[in-house]
Amino acid sequence: MTDPVPNETPAAAETPDTAESPKKSTITPMRIALWVLVAGAGLFMVLTGLVGVLVKAQ
Repeated sequence: MTDPVPNETPAAAETPDTAESPKKSTITPMRIALWVLVAGAGLFMVLTGLVGVLVKAQ
């Protein structure tokens, strides 16, 4: 662990500056579509891997 910076309180180090904090971003339909696509690709790879292991075991 590093030592705290002098003249800086721990609470001030952990809280973001309210003047610079952007508005909370919303989840866009494009982001949802991307997650669905990536999840589908991952699920496909896991299922084909399981089928390959099961076929090889027979």
